[in-house]
Amino acid sequence: MIQFPRFMSAFVPPRPEPLPAPAGGGQPALQPAPRPQPFGSASTFDATPVPASNLHTERLGDGSANCLEKAVTLSRPGDSILLMRDASDGVGHALVRKPDGSVVDPNHPTVRYETLGQWQATHSRYSQPVPVPADRMRQVLSTPPGPQREALIQKLGLTGVADRQVADGERWVSPRKDDINTRASPSTQGTWIATLNRDDTMKVLGQNEDGSWLNVELENGTQAWVYAPLTQEANAPGLPPPAPPPREPSFPRWLANGTCPPEIEMHVWTHLPKESREQIIQTAREKAVAETWPMPEFDPNGPPPSSVSPLVWNHLPPEGKQQLFQQEWQAAVREQTSLIFNGVPEGGVVAEHPFLGVDSSLGDGQVGEWLENALREGSAAQYINLEKALGPGWRQVHYNLCGPLAVGGSLGMSPKEALTAFKDAGGTNASILNGGGTTKATPLQKVYEARGWTTGYTSGAATMPAPEDMARMLEEGKALIALVNIDTDGADGMLRDMADSTKQVSHWVNVRAVEENGNGDWMVRVYNPFENREEVYSWSDFESSWAKNGGMVPGQNEGDPPVFKLNAGHGLLVATPPQDPPASP
Repeated sequence: MIQFPRFMSAFVPPRPEPLPAPAGGGQPALQPAPRPQPFGSASTFDATPVPASNLHTERLGDGSANCLEKAVTLSRPGDSILLMRDASDGVGHALVRKPDGSVVDPNHPTVRYETLGQWQATHSRYSQPVPVPADRMRQVLSTPPGPQREALIQKLGLTGVADRQVADGERWVSPRKDDINTRASPSTQGTWIATLNRDDTMKVLGQNEDGSWLNVELENGTQAWVYAPLTQEANAPGLPPPAPPPREPSFPRWLANGTCPPEIEMHVWTHLPKESREQIIQTAREKAVAETWPMPEFDPNGPPPSSVSPLVWNHLPPEGKQQLFQQEWQAAVREQTSLIFNGVPEGGVVAEHPFLGVDSSLGDGQVGEWLENALREGSAAQYINLEKALGPGWRQVHYNLCGPLAVGGSLGMSPKEALTAFKDAGGTNASILNGGGTTKATPLQKVYEARGWTTGYTSGAATMPAPEDMARMLEEGKALIALVNIDTDGADGMLRDMADSTKQVSHWVNVRAVEENGNGDWMVRVYNPFENREEVYSWSDFESSWAKNGGMVPGQNEGDPPVFKLNAGHGLLVATPPQDPPASP
C-alpha cells in the first residue's frame, strides 16, 4: 500500500470631494462647509494609523473594509480591477472596470461611471491606472501571503503593480436611534441632507475641531455631517463573500484530448506511427499524474506494498525492496492515469493500488487486525468482535462500526486504535459502541474534537457542496466523512443509488479525494470501511448515493430483519485540524 502526499504608508482620511454624478446625469451633492479634521485631534474615536496593504500582503476576509477586497468581491467574469496611484499620500485606490469601459467605485457600488475619465474628474489626485484581470487578482488574493503567492504574482506578470498600496481600516458608524438628521455643515443650522435610522451605516471621513460632529459618507455616496454623540461604531456594510477563483483545467487540453504536444511540430506528429503517438501521450499523462501523486519516500524497514507478501518482502535485500516499491508506485500511477483520462466505470471501481498509507493495513481488505478481530473470516471487514479488539466486557457482535472506522481511517488509525479513540472520546460514545446500534454525527465529531479539531455537520440536499468546494476543503487539510447509501447485497457494500439498491444501508465513508479528470468531469475517491478498501466513483454516481440514504440498516444479530430508516438528503461531517501554534519569539 502506497501513501501519496495530498493532495507602508499610514492611512490619512482623504479631503472631501464633490459627489460624483451617477452615469447618465445627476447633480453632485452639497460640499461640506468647513474642511473636516482628520483623525488625530481630540476625538472619541481611535486615531491610530492603520497600515496599508498591497498584493503581497492583502488578506481576503480579514475584517478590514478594504477597497481592493470590495473591488474583487464586486467583480464578475470579464471585469478588470484598476489599481490607481494617489499623488497626495501614495495610498491608492481600486476600481472595477466593466467590459464596456464603465467604472464602479467599490465605495459607491450603486453608482456606475460611464468612463474612467468621469470618475477621475471628481477624484483628480488619482492617476496612473493599471488594469489587472479580475480573475487573476482573485487568484492571487485567494492564495495566502507567502512564497506561493509571490510565485503566482511573478507567474501572472503582476510584479510591477504588486507594491501599489491600498488603504485598510475604514471606520463606519450607525445612528444610536431612528430619525437622526445629517447636515451639510457641522451645526444644527446646516442644511438638512438626509434622515437615517439605526440600521443605516456611514463611513467616517473626518471630524470638526472638537470632535463633536463627524464628516461622513452615506451609503449612496453623499457626504454630510452628523452629531457624534448620536452615533455608535458599526461594521462596514456587508458584501457577499468573494467568489472563489476559477479553477484552472487540471491538465492541458492537448493532453486530455490526446492531440499533438506543443513541443512537437504538427507535420512531424502526423507522420509518426499511431503506436508512437499513443506512447508519447501515455508517457506524458503518467508524468503529469506522477507530479500530482509523487512517489513517497522509500523505507526499507517499512511494511511491504499491498501486492507483495510480507514473507517475500522480509527476505529481500534493500535494493530488491526498493525495486518492488518503485514497481508498485508505477502501477498506482498507471491506474490513476487510466481513471483520469479514460473515465471511471459506471457504478465505481475498487482501487487496486490504494493511496491510504504504508504503516497500517488500511485499504487492504480483511488482513492483519481486520482478520484477527473479525466476526469470522470472509465476513465484511467492518463486522468486528469488540471483545477481541477491546477486551472482556465488550459485545462480541457488531455490524454498525462504519462511523468510528471511517473517522479512524481519516486519521490513519488501525481498527483497534479507531474503536479505542471512539470509546474514549467521552459523552455516550462508549455506551453507543457497546449497544451495537448505528452512529450519528455527534459522537463522531467528539473523536476529532478530543484532538483539538473543529467540526461541523450539514444534512439535506439543499446544502450539498459542489465538487470543487469539496476539493478545496481537502486541499485545506480538512477531513470529510459522508453519509451515503450502500448496497450490501447486490453490490458488495459499494455506493449505490438508494432506488437501485437490493439492500439499502445508511453508511459512513471517508472522502479521500475529489478530482477533476481530463474531460472536466469530477471523480471521488473514498475509503469505505465496509470491506476496508478504497473505491473510486464518478461524481454523478457518488452524488446519487449521497442524495438519499438510509434504508435497510442491519439488525442487532446476524439473520435479524433489517430496520428501515430513511434519511432524505446527504450528510457531511467536516473536520478542520488545529492550527499550528505560533513560533516562539
